[in-house]
Amino acid sequence: MMKGRLSERSLATRMPIRFASISLILYGIGVAGLQAAGGLRVSDAILLLALPVVVALALLRPEWTVLLVVLLPPVTFVPARALTVLLVVTLFGFLLQGRITLGLQTGIWPLIGIVALAVVFKASTSAAAQTAAATMLDSLVYYTLLVLAAFHALCSGKLKIDTFINVFLVGLVLSAVTQPFFLASTGLQGAIDAPFRGQFAYLSVMGFGVSYVRFALSRSLGRPRSSVDLILTMAFLFLTVIGFSRAAWMAALVIFALVSLWAGRKAFWIVCCLLLALALTVPVVGEQLITGRSANVNNTDTVTEITTGRNLLWQDLWARGVAALPFGNGWGYMWSLTSTDIFGVENLYVTEGNSFIFAHNDFLFLFVELGFLGVGLLVLFWIQLIRRIRYLSRSGSEWTRYRVRVLLPVIVVMLAVELFDNGFAIHFVAERFFTAAGLVFGMYYVEQSGQRSAYHRSRSLDTNQDIAALEE
Repeated sequence: MMKGRLSERSLATRMPIRFASISLILYGIGVAGLQAAGGLRVSDAILLLALPVVVALALLRPEWTVLLVVLLPPVTFVPARALTVLLVVTLFGFLLQGRITLGLQTGIWPLIGIVALAVVFKASTSAAAQTAAATMLDSLVYYTLLVLAAFHALCSGKLKIDTFINVFLVGLVLSAVTQPFFLASTGLQGAIDAPFRGQFAYLSVMGFGVSYVRFALSRSLGRPRSSVDLILTMAFLFLTVIGFSRAAWMAALVIFALVSLWAGRKAFWIVCCLLLALALTVPVVGEQLITGRSANVNNTDTVTEITTGRNLLWQDLWARGVAALPFGNGWGYMWSLTSTDIFGVENLYVTEGNSFIFAHNDFLFLFVELGFLGVGLLVLFWIQLIRRIRYLSRSGSEWTRYRVRVLLPVIVVMLAVELFDNGFAIHFVAERFFTAAGLVFGMYYVEQSGQRSAYHRSRSLDTNQDIAALEE
């Protein structure tokens, strides 16, 4: 009888596996057939073949989705809605393995508020502007779920900070290796014009900051300094310098200053101040250095060259935002503006040949779109993130301080990008930032939960001792 039951159970287990295997084989043959017949592009066929594997991994190993986001170089573009569906499956995987937390400690509620405002307050614009606004809204939903997925990956104990950092650096190395071979349509600057320049500098300075912090703080943990970290630090620093991005340069200087503060090396402060003065006073046209030329800041044209036109852009957008207070012009208004409307000429502050203008400041972008509420929610998100970083950096545990500090360069870079570029629109930068932010929120939650548990254990111990004393 026992043998019969075991045989029935084995048969019941094998049947679903065989059915799934046959289904996957037929699915793969069908996709290959469509591609061979010319019904699918090669990229679409690869995406369809990878889809079942990715979905299965999202359910069985949901923390791998978080690692996949920072591992893959930005050489392909997957729609934000498809990534959103993948993250929903990932969160369902966390739910199957435990539970999902949606409280204030996750840090996602300001982002949810921005999404809700964007849905409620919509501007009456053209169809093209509405499409662009919908794409940006999809990205915000994706970022929100990414924070939540990273939060649960850490809180569940399935993802360690060291593992994340290792995969993060490998992904940046892959990005650096593949960048010269892909055109600007992939989201990176074209190799023919200027390899490793433009927006790629943001990834370079992230890699520099993370590897430099690991190298500088390793001895405080009793670890020997790694030659790999030193090589990565020098390589990414070189890529940051030749990137000719002042936002990346300033982020690198902030990272230098922070490491100097943590390591107690005051001499670095003098060097940082000198480099900062150089970076801010050397005139820059098209984000590239000009030599042998003085700057007259009283001349409007010269100021426009030095600031690459941002001062004129921000003044115009600020006036538009103030005129539409308190609720802003509505979601999608920004995409109804063109370079001709603001500058009187075409093709300024646009990308990939479209006619839309970009604010080059996420705070100002939300102020124009959603007024005080929109920019206030973004500020609130940053305040709670900075407060948690400050709390963790003062923890009594050396490991906790190290882990939050090694994530801090990613936070610093994103802040610079949000102040001087389009953080929400640069996916490969925003993805890494919101993943790191979710990990910071998760670290804070774990730290607080540990303290609460220790407090309750202490109170329980005191109560038991009091009872024993009374009985005696």
